[in-house]
Amino acid sequence: MSRAVGSRRLPAILLAGLVLLLVLGLTSGVVALLGQDASLRISDDAFADPSAAHWLGTDNLGRDRFARLCIATGSMLVSSASAALVAAVIGSVLGIVAGYAGGVVDAVIMRLVDLLLAIPSILTALMAGVTLGEDRAAVVFAMAVILSPGFARVMRSSTLSLRSRDFVVAAEISGVSRARIAATHILPNSTTPLLAQFASVASVVVLLESVLNFLGLGVTQPHPAAGLMISESRRFLQTEPFMLVEPAIAILLVAAMWNLLADGLHARMSPKTVLGVPGGRSRHVVLGARVGEGNR
Repeated sequence: MSRAVGSRRLPAILLAGLVLLLVLGLTSGVVALLGQDASLRISDDAFADPSAAHWLGTDNLGRDRFARLCIATGSMLVSSASAALVAAVIGSVLGIVAGYAGGVVDAVIMRLVDLLLAIPSILTALMAGVTLGEDRAAVVFAMAVILSPGFARVMRSSTLSLRSRDFVVAAEISGVSRARIAATHILPNSTTPLLAQFASVASVVVLLESVLNFLGLGVTQPHPAAGLMISESRRFLQTEPFMLVEPAIAILLVAAMWNLLADGLHARMSPKTVLGVPGGRSRHVVLGARVGEGNR
């Protein structure tokens, strides 16, 4: 097989991330549809051992632990993807405007980006959680704003690199608006670095949300949340240690999945993967140089 054909193969680490996403997504989705009542229903059968009816047993209130764990996992997937998507929209718009406008506009936007990057994400997330309380949607949006600067840097770098290309210059000469050029030329040629940044941000959201949930922020009882489940299980650590281990593993798996996807996309953008030649150069390598910078 030629190098050109071999270079199109997906990196093994990216395939692992996709498989993990498929498994977690399908499992949590099916259980959410079929086991929602079991995860919320309180019974007298507290701390029951694993059985055919309750695969992981029950918690201190007699609720099915497996159903709650799967629903919490699905919730992490949705909230992390949602926050990363909103962050991508905000950051991409800012990055394209900065890259196209230049001058004072570029300077102001990038100084704002630098300011947001200078503040620790966990600190701003805690401030948002304390202010917004149990409003999960608002907390997710706040985390998206906090983590949008990385996307702004990626898109600014991409815009600066692509705006001098022949196809972009030709579109400008023919009278195509900048907004349309951004939508039809800049964004399509920035997909891979944006996806890598998306996965990196989503993994950060998983950890930030888990910390907030552990503190009782950004979650409404009695709906399952992995961080809150860890917090509640501390009281029973001596007698039921797996009540704490199970949600911790769920957090680890979801965060690892996003990191595998991010690292796989980075590998996809690397010189060896794109060209199959050590030391090779690629436009995607240049565009992906800042992916994940500042928010890790």
